[in-house]
Amino acid sequence: MNKNSLRTEDRAIHSWYRFVLAYPPHLVREYLEKFRADPERDWVFDPFSGTATTPLEARLNGFSVIGTDANPVAVLANQVKLNWEIDLELVKAQLEDVVQTATDAMRTVGLEPAFQREQQLALFDDVSSPNTLFGLIADRRNDNNGDFDPDKLLDENAQKVLPTGFISPLPLKRVLAIRYAIEKYIAYPEVRDFFRLALANTILSTAGNVAFGPEIYATRPKEDAPVLLTFYETVHRMIGHVRELVSNQTMTGPSFYVARDDARKLAVLADLPPIGVVITSPPYPNEKDYTRTTRLENVLLGYIQSPHDLRDLKERLLRSNTRNVFVNDHDDQYIRDIPAIIHLAQKIENRRLELGKTSGFEKLYHRVTTLYFGGMYRHLQQLFPRLRPGGRCAYVVGDQMSFFRILIPTAHLLADVALKVGYQVEGIEIWRNRFSTTTHKNIEKNVLILKKPE
Repeated sequence: MNKNSLRTEDRAIHSWYRFVLAYPPHLVREYLEKFRADPERDWVFDPFSGTATTPLEARLNGFSVIGTDANPVAVLANQVKLNWEIDLELVKAQLEDVVQTATDAMRTVGLEPAFQREQQLALFDDVSSPNTLFGLIADRRNDNNGDFDPDKLLDENAQKVLPTGFISPLPLKRVLAIRYAIEKYIAYPEVRDFFRLALANTILSTAGNVAFGPEIYATRPKEDAPVLLTFYETVHRMIGHVRELVSNQTMTGPSFYVARDDARKLAVLADLPPIGVVITSPPYPNEKDYTRTTRLENVLLGYIQSPHDLRDLKERLLRSNTRNVFVNDHDDQYIRDIPAIIHLAQKIENRRLELGKTSGFEKLYHRVTTLYFGGMYRHLQQLFPRLRPGGRCAYVVGDQMSFFRILIPTAHLLADVALKVGYQVEGIEIWRNRFSTTTHKNIEKNVLILKKPE
């Protein structure tokens, strides 16, 4: 079995919204055990929390948790996945309002809800069949939804940052109708966010023309899709997961805190308890634009509404690719005295000159390398005083060969950075190897283990 695969027993809640290359929940369990973490003592923190693998799994195992991320849809995923105290009966009641309002909105623009009535579902008792959905919406007749305008929800500025070909016109209108219904009629923030995450799932699974291999790419355009049905099913499935979890609990769930934050600043930690354990996976230095992976749902949910919003997101991120390097960046000043990093950057630049590469992006490869490790220095420096003495960290990072096929041994260079900050480096463990089709070599994915001296 692939070590990075999501096990069947871990799918509930984790599967609501998950990045393709996210590390699996069992890695979190393994390192909580390896670190001998104590739920009575240790808060668990993930500063690059993504789709909440670490915070969710740690909380499921009795730990109080903190999850932060710069990406707004990631913050949404963390907030919803960790909130098991949500009023499920209220969610079910307001789902009917959302479905009916979205139905009216679709009909306003000449669309009938598209779904397959013959599909039968037996996933959970709470998942209703398409016939139930049909009964819910059959008699709706445009009830006061004349103000639904897809071009206002997704205006010209938002369309500028929507990736070309990622969604077709009819599914797009259906997604916007559901968003309209959520924003117009759902007053409770926790219920609104619950529906938003279900819609994010629906965008990727049904509405969009996207797939991952492992990078996101556009697939063959679909004329239409059963968007409302998938959203309806997804909400019911999520309700079933939470209900099952709560029914198996013998006590109130541990504390959790979620916030949007730049991992190089960690300002939100100032008033929180000391951290006992960090398990996380930061970006790696390569040419992957991490904002593109979640661009579709960020735009369609309204978190990114203009090129300015997109730039703001990129400025909050660790500098790991040439698409988010800016003129005033200076994180590289923090690692100028670490020879291995400086020599590597110079090697990348020398290779560029040897190959005669002159594009603007290629000229930035060496600078991305130094900015990345400088940004990680800032992150580790900000984290250090927030850790309790003896607190331990597991950083899941991959080696890279994106820049002219020169190996970047990420974990080993981060170990040098951590030593400069004052951490003890307890080891580097191989998590798995992945085969690169570009270089035809195995590239390591490692876990760097750090400790704050006692």
